[in-house]
Amino acid sequence: MKIGVFWRKFRNVEFQKKLTPDKVYDDAYEEAYQHYMALKESGYDAVLLEWRVDPRETLKNIIKEKVDLIFNASSLKEISFLEAFGIPYVGSGIDLVATNKAVRKEIVAFNKLPTPKFVIARSPKEIPKTDLNYPLFVKPLRGRGSAGISEENIIYKYEQLPKVVEKITEKIGQPALIEEFIDGRELTVGIIGYKEPKVLPLLEIGYNSAKTNTYEHKMFDNEIIHCPADFPKDIENKIKETALEIYKVLNAKDFGRIDMILGKDNIPYFLEINTFAGLTMEARKGEKNVHHGYMGYMANELGYDRAEFISMITESAIDRYGLIDGERKEPLIS
Repeated sequence: MKIGVFWRKFRNVEFQKKLTPDKVYDDAYEEAYQHYMALKESGYDAVLLEWRVDPRETLKNIIKEKVDLIFNASSLKEISFLEAFGIPYVGSGIDLVATNKAVRKEIVAFNKLPTPKFVIARSPKEIPKTDLNYPLFVKPLRGRGSAGISEENIIYKYEQLPKVVEKITEKIGQPALIEEFIDGRELTVGIIGYKEPKVLPLLEIGYNSAKTNTYEHKMFDNEIIHCPADFPKDIENKIKETALEIYKVLNAKDFGRIDMILGKDNIPYFLEINTFAGLTMEARKGEKNVHHGYMGYMANELGYDRAEFISMITESAIDRYGLIDGERKEPLIS
């Protein structure tokens, strides 16, 4: 079986680049290279494929390389492209990837699972009147990598709100999601698989001289990582059960990471699901450093090396597509 590993320049920092172009670093290639090596170490035939601005060039390369499955697709454009040409890929489908954070929260709330109340603002002059309780938290509707997140995003009074909404709507170019800020412990729950998804060890994010997980705090590995997180067993079970329910109601596939806050009331509140969650681990000797993914820490805790971990995720997609002997039943368009 041959697996193509997508990589795209600035894939993790494209939004933050609009705000602080001189303070971002791009490890997209190194991240993809680590996945490529993991697949090779697992016994798969693998090839690195750069996502091109002209998707026709990407399609030519996929056909030329006779790729059976794509790993590391990481944007709506890439998923839409793969869906359009019927190319199997690892990860969640367009039904989930195309939804923004607000729609995901609405689905979760409809299924009676806990998430903070919220509103959407499309400009600093169009902030809806709301009965949300302060403090509030403001973030991009489709952000990733903590783009646009700084301590000013925690809002204690209305006068602070327009400035942060302006930053997100005018500089990042996205609507702003305004939600109630839950005071509690920040954690993230990794899950792999589809038919029988498996919850990984819980990871708690501690702040190192910060009040929230800002871009600099996260992307430069300044967090204090607790994995496994230390919770009483009943609370741990409640968190895992809630996260698994959310994973299922959102129809996540193969792997995903659910960000939550455990409130002072011991309720795990859903914040977001990351369908392109970081899977990277510590770089091997001779390899360039790459931002350490939260799910990589979880895999380490279970004793998995990168080959075992990436293989488990890949096997979920292979099984889901029913690939015969690990290969496509029909050739791609040529």
